[in-house]
Amino acid sequence: MTHSATGKPTLRGVNATAASFVQQSAALFHQGLVAETIAACQAGLQAHPDSLDLHNNLLFAMAHSTEVNPAELAAAHRRFGDTFEAGLRAQWPVHGNERDAERVLRIGFLSGDFNAHAVTSFVLPLLFHLHKSPGLSLHAYYNNSVQDHGTQGLKACLPHWNQVEKLSDQALAQKIQDDGIDILIDLSGHTARNRLLALARKPAPVQASWIGYPGTTGLQAVDYYITDAYFTPPEMDAQFTEALARVPAALPFLPASDAPAVNALPALKNGHITFGSFNRTAKLNEAVVALWSRLMLAVPGSRILVAGIQSEDSMLRLRGWFAQNGVGKERIVFRGNTGVKEYIAMHGEVDLCLDTFPYAGGTTTMHALWMGVPQLTLAGQTVAGRGSAAILQQMKLDAFVARSADDFVEKGRYIAGNLELLAALRGGMRQLMSQSYIGQYALLAAGLEGALRTMWQRWCDGLAPASFEIEYCAADGAA
Repeated sequence: MTHSATGKPTLRGVNATAASFVQQSAALFHQGLVAETIAACQAGLQAHPDSLDLHNNLLFAMAHSTEVNPAELAAAHRRFGDTFEAGLRAQWPVHGNERDAERVLRIGFLSGDFNAHAVTSFVLPLLFHLHKSPGLSLHAYYNNSVQDHGTQGLKACLPHWNQVEKLSDQALAQKIQDDGIDILIDLSGHTARNRLLALARKPAPVQASWIGYPGTTGLQAVDYYITDAYFTPPEMDAQFTEALARVPAALPFLPASDAPAVNALPALKNGHITFGSFNRTAKLNEAVVALWSRLMLAVPGSRILVAGIQSEDSMLRLRGWFAQNGVGKERIVFRGNTGVKEYIAMHGEVDLCLDTFPYAGGTTTMHALWMGVPQLTLAGQTVAGRGSAAILQQMKLDAFVARSADDFVEKGRYIAGNLELLAALRGGMRQLMSQSYIGQYALLAAGLEGALRTMWQRWCDGLAPASFEIEYCAADGAA
C-alpha cells in the first residue's frame, strides 16, 4: 500500500495520471474510507490497467471490505497474476541449480521492510537461528534505501546483503538467478515496495511468500505460501495460487525491548471495564462499531479507548456510529497516532482489547498480549481475518475467539464480569506467550528449515509444489 499521500483529493476523469489515482486511493484509505478507496482504484484501473500500485492498493483495500467475500478476494488476486504474469511465463528460465536434496541451500529473502518495521520483529528471531545452520546460505535483497537499527540487526543474520532498490524488475530477476538462489522468499506481498514483478519472472526454481502480506500473491511463479494450521485451516486452500507449507507457527514475535512492565488490571482501580482498540483506522468499519456497541451495552459502565485515529473526520465518523448504536461520547476516548513507545504504554489503560473484522489484528494483537491484554476476536475466513484467532489459539486462549457476533458479545460479557480471571491472566501473559510456539524461536527456525528442505526435495524429484505440514515432535523437542 502506498503511504505517502495526505488530504482528501477529489480526482475524476480518465486524463488523470496513474500516480494521481494512487495518491487519491492512499489518502482515502488512511481516512478509513475503504469503499471509496476501492472505487478510486477501480476508476484508475479503467484508465491505467497496467498500474502495479493501483492493483496493490485495490487488493489491500478489498481485504478490509465487509462487502467482499473470500472467493471474490481470491479471484481478484488471480486477476492480478493474469494481468502481470501471463506474458512472462513463456520466458521463465530453465534453472540449472544442482538437484542435490542434501546440499547447502542458497535461500534468498526479498523485502522492502528490512528496517524498524513489524516484518523485522517477526523474521529476526528465526533468522538469528537460521543463519547458524550449516545447511543454509542466507542472502538478502533489500528494496529500500532506509538504514536503521532494524537493518543492522538483520545484516548480522543475512551475511550476503544486496541493495536492490535501484534495479529494474528484469535486472533484479537476473541478479537473483546469477546468484544461484535455490529458494526465494518474498516478505512483502501486495504491500509497499514489493517486487512481485521480479518474482513473476521466476528467477529461482522454488519461490515462496511469507509474513509480509496476509494472503496469496496471485502468481503462479510463487510455489508456496508459508503459514500454519491456525492461520489457514484446510478449507482455505482454494484461496491461494500457491501450495501451503504449514509450519508449527508462521508468526513468531520479538517484543519491543523497551516495553514497560505489565501493570495491574485497570478495572480493579477504575471500577469499570475499559475496552481498547489499537488497530488502524481502515479496519474500523460500521459493522465493527455496531458489534462493539452491543458488547458495551451488555457491560454497563464500560468504556472504550480507540487509538491510532488519523483525523478529526475519522473521529467524528466513529463517534457517529457509536451514537447510532446507543453508546454516548462520554464512554469513548479517542487517541491519535503516537510513537511506538507511547503506543505500547497506552495498553496500561486497557483491560480487554476488541478486535476488528474482516481484517483482524496481527502485530497489534502481539503487542497487546505482551502487555498482558488479551484480545477478543471474531474469527474470519481469510488469513487477514484470522490473525488474532491464530495467535490466541497458538497460546491456548480459545476462550477469546468468537465464532459469531452473538458469541462475541456473550464471551465479552462473561470475560468483563470476571475481573479476577483477567487480572491473573494479565500477570502471567508474558510467560504464556514465551512458552507457546510463538516464543519458541529455535523450534520455529527448525520448522522453517524443514519446510524449505521439503520444498527443495520436491523440486529435486521433479514434483510439482504440493501442500504439506511440518509437525512438532514432542519426544525430541524438534520440528
